[in-house]
Amino acid sequence: MSPKEPKPGKLLKAHRDAVRTTRVSPAIGFGGSFAVAMGLFAWAGIELDARTGRSPLFVLIGLFLGLFYGAYEVWKLVRTTEDDDDTDPDA
Repeated sequence: MSPKEPKPGKLLKAHRDAVRTTRVSPAIGFGGSFAVAMGLFAWAGIELDARTGRSPLFVLIGLFLGLFYGAYEVWKLVRTTEDDDDTDPDA
């Protein structure tokens, strides 16, 4: 006997509709990936600075790489948003 899938309640349906219309989910994904990238690259820079003795050099490089990755994620988010909003029937 297969278990029946429960029907979503009104609150869950309203939440799903809000996520679809306001694009909350991509923003949360961008924020999380940006924070992880900044932390990871900064940590790697701190570790390299400790091993080589060049105090601010690798941390700054790591922060720059984290910002570069964040700009790339913004570009991807904007590109996918533009593709989704392209509803011109003449095109």
